[in-house]
Amino acid sequence: MVRIDAKGLHYKKLNDMIWEAIENGETEIVLDNVCGQRYIGAGIRKKVRIEINGVPGNDLGVFMDGPEITVNGNAQDGVGNTMNSGKIVVHGHAGDIIGYAMRGGHIYIKKSAGYRVGIHMKAYKENYPVIVIGGFARDFLGEYMAGACS
Repeated sequence: MVRIDAKGLHYKKLNDMIWEAIENGETEIVLDNVCGQRYIGAGIRKKVRIEINGVPGNDLGVFMDGPEITVNGNAQDGVGNTMNSGKIVVHGHAGDIIGYAMRGGHIYIKKSAGYRVGIHMKAYKENYPVIVIGGFARDFLGEYMAGACS
């Protein structure tokens, strides 16, 4: 397990450190003091677990295919954007467009979510995207869905 202190890190530097850890064979990564850094988990196609302490920025898990991400707090917009598989758990609130164009995997939001959650979600072959929200979602939940569940 590797632990990274994200305090004051530019999002690109933080993401480079995450990719380097994965390339070095790490399967568990803990990020502390996250404050708005975007694209965490972007494009990762390996079975890794990332735990985030803080509030990740936009597009958490964008294009991911396999990882498991846990956020111990809130998340901003675009969680799981165009995600293929894996799991994202947010133990707080999440912003707008959660699961946009999601093609597979699961997103769990403990509290509430913003607008346009699940827009353009689509099932494809054996992939079946799922979003579960413990609180409420704002307008346009599941707009244009095609074979998914929210």
